[in-house]
Amino acid sequence: MKEAIRESQIQTGNASENRKNSPQTGSGEFPAENPKESIQQNWRSLVESELLLNQIVQNIEQVIWLRDNRSGQIVYVSPAFEAVWGRSCDSLYADPFVLIESVHPEDRVQVMVARPHGDHQPFNQAYRILRPDGSLRWIFSRTFLIHNKAGESNYLFCIAQDITDQKQVELALRRTLDRTREQFDLSRKMSLARKSEAVLKAVMSAHELRSSQRAALLFFDNPDVGPTRGVELLATWLSSQTISPWLSESNLYEEPGFWELLQPHRTVVITGISSDPRLTPLVRDFLMEGQIQTIVIFPLVTSGEWRGCLLVYYHQEHPFDHVELRHLKVLVDQAAITLYNLQLLEVEEESRHEAERANEIKTEFLAMITHELRTPLTSIVGFTTTLLAEDVVWEPDEQRDFIQTIQREADRLQELIDHLLVLSRLEAGMLPISQEIHSLHEIMEDALPQLRTLTSGQTFSIHLPANLPPVYVDAKRIAQVLVNLVRNASTYAPQGTEIVITASVRGSFVQMNVSDQGPGIPPAEHKRVFKAFRRGANVEDGSAQGAGLGLAICRGLIEAHGGRIWIKRKTTPGTTMSFTIPLAPSHLPVKSVE
Repeated sequence: MKEAIRESQIQTGNASENRKNSPQTGSGEFPAENPKESIQQNWRSLVESELLLNQIVQNIEQVIWLRDNRSGQIVYVSPAFEAVWGRSCDSLYADPFVLIESVHPEDRVQVMVARPHGDHQPFNQAYRILRPDGSLRWIFSRTFLIHNKAGESNYLFCIAQDITDQKQVELALRRTLDRTREQFDLSRKMSLARKSEAVLKAVMSAHELRSSQRAALLFFDNPDVGPTRGVELLATWLSSQTISPWLSESNLYEEPGFWELLQPHRTVVITGISSDPRLTPLVRDFLMEGQIQTIVIFPLVTSGEWRGCLLVYYHQEHPFDHVELRHLKVLVDQAAITLYNLQLLEVEEESRHEAERANEIKTEFLAMITHELRTPLTSIVGFTTTLLAEDVVWEPDEQRDFIQTIQREADRLQELIDHLLVLSRLEAGMLPISQEIHSLHEIMEDALPQLRTLTSGQTFSIHLPANLPPVYVDAKRIAQVLVNLVRNASTYAPQGTEIVITASVRGSFVQMNVSDQGPGIPPAEHKRVFKAFRRGANVEDGSAQGAGLGLAICRGLIEAHGGRIWIKRKTTPGTTMSFTIPLAPSHLPVKSVE
């Protein structure tokens, strides 16, 4: 390196230890006979003896130095050198290579190849230096040659200024400009997006988010109450195809412990997943299993309403400063507006389709109800007429069989009429709900005979925790919900498969799940199946089943209790219907089901 510096002859020059020079008074030249120490001493004595010149070099912030081009030695350096370079002036006198060796490695070649012009023009240059303490400073230097009367350039003069503060402001302004340009480009991309996946992809291309591994967009089913009334996973993003999706990711977002992390008015940054006290054990275990070390949660707010969240995950600890978060908030707010507009367009399109099909639905409904009413009536009339025939004598066993068939069809007719009445009263808000404290075990025990009858062709089991706290419900209506869900599961699940009821505490609610191993329900239909007159097809013959009222009634009854009902996303075959009912207030006495 020193050989290269000697060849370049910049700033420090070629330090020849054997060259000797002596001062020549009044000419500004130093003959070669005197040693270098004499040259330095004469120049330093000259500056210190001149009162005005001494005051100038002692008080200016700029660093000045003078180099002898023939010897390569620094013959004078001002005291400001020690403050800027963090080195002593004596160290520079002893070793002129300090100047080039202190230059940042990335700027060193640039400095070494630079040469002052021989046409008396100054040479300006900006570069970085590294101080002994490891800190970095930006330097702006102005260098020029000093010529004697004969036109020879015996000396090189340099004045250098610390421009670190100015450079930091300049870099900050440049970063702000780059961020503004990025915001404009990404906002334009988001405005052209027609799917939530495209919006998420645009947001994740922001500079501050490129090192993340995965992200998810959540929208709330009811923005007025936040995530507690249901969360929809709109879209997910993975940084690489080598990263595996989380198969049970939607289950994480259904956890009340996870909801507590979501905030409507501020961004939440969690680093140190293994020790952060805000995480429940279940959420912590899920994130650590996914090798997540940092999670950032941005609220999605439009028109003053908290509509969802953007979740960004990192495999390493990733702190954010306020400038980065402020920049990202602008992008996230733009994404929230775009997603909300897409949602409005989707709702508008769906409403338009529903309006177009209104007459068809009316015709289909009348045909369906006519069929559902006529089928049991036909059986009742037929078997009654047969029994009343005067020309036929029936054996008692045959009569009993006919009467049982009539009763079964009458029950079916009564059930359909009851469903229509319940649904109409629910929609009118006139169905009475008498909530009291009950034991869920006793509610299940009362409904068990009917549940076992419905699942005679399948394997049926119930798994409830022994210490399940009491619930505050209308026991009759909750039993009706369970019967409807189990009937729906047994209708579509193949013979011999398993139907299971489970329950667990989720915050101030109990969550109940009815799982089957049937054909499942496509995600696009998860919300639509809870609308009235939506009917599925039988697995065996593809025919429509029932009147399509059971799940609509379940939703109405659960929402009347202050809970919610939904279909869980699964990676295994089958369907899991889940609903929540409120826990009993602690101050009320427990009342058993009679």
